[in-house]
Amino acid sequence: MDHHQLAASLLSRPSFDVIAWIDPVCDHGLPTDSDEALVVLCPVLGPSATIVLHRLARYASIGTTTWEPTVFAATFGLSKNAPTGLAAKAVSRMARFGFANIGSTTLAVRTHVRQLPQRFLASLPDYLRDDPALAA
Repeated sequence: MDHHQLAASLLSRPSFDVIAWIDPVCDHGLPTDSDEALVVLCPVLGPSATIVLHRLARYASIGTTTWEPTVFAATFGLSKNAPTGLAAKAVSRMARFGFANIGSTTLAVRTHVRQLPQRFLASLPDYLRDDPALAA
């Protein structure tokens, strides 16, 4: 699956909706709009995708939000050329790592994540990786 192409297509639309991705497996996991998520997910997703996920999860937990691509990109300090710029890369990265699902008119973002798998834990600094609360 070409997540970048899906992200570019979504961000080429005049507008798109962001919705909560409800997954019963993750319901009791780490809230993606929490400070802890910023600390733990940044080494996995990178700073741009982590900030985008954090903010969108906060909005999605309340309800659907509609975004124009240029406003979306500007909100997160990403390039205004949304379909080919850093906004598309951040959305693509969230989807590639399983934190978002890109549809034709919607972006579903996880509001919670389950414990991180070993391959994600491997990217964390030792002090985070050794935290027993993160053990998969």
